[in-house]
Amino acid sequence: MTDVFNNERVLVSFKTKRRLSLEKQGTNMVANCLLGHNKTSGLEPDVYTIYLTDKTFFAEYSRKSLHGGLPKKVTKLDIPLADIKKIQFRVKDGQECLYVFTDWAKEYDFEIGDEEAKAAAEKIIAYINK
Repeated sequence: MTDVFNNERVLVSFKTKRRLSLEKQGTNMVANCLLGHNKTSGLEPDVYTIYLTDKTFFAEYSRKSLHGGLPKKVTKLDIPLADIKKIQFRVKDGQECLYVFTDWAKEYDFEIGDEEAKAAAEKIIAYINK
């Protein structure tokens, strides 16, 4: 059985977290302090599922709410493969990441947490760069 996402055949997929800049994390910490403390609140990176199809690079995530475990919203990032100018591994804040730079000057960093994710990311880089 072939996996399908958004009516396109999935070539590679894996779960990861998006690496945010330290400036944004600082802003989030201030917001958490102003809104109040709770044992379950705090900074938690968004969990992404990366999908590579034959036409598009997708990243779907659900963001946890500040005080609770239910997803607040689900968003999908979809970048046509023709719009990806650069895709490679890079180290950001001491963490290895999959770096994506688009034609419209947007940058994305997705953490590479384990060997399985790294192998999947290598397949994505090879496919897009060919």
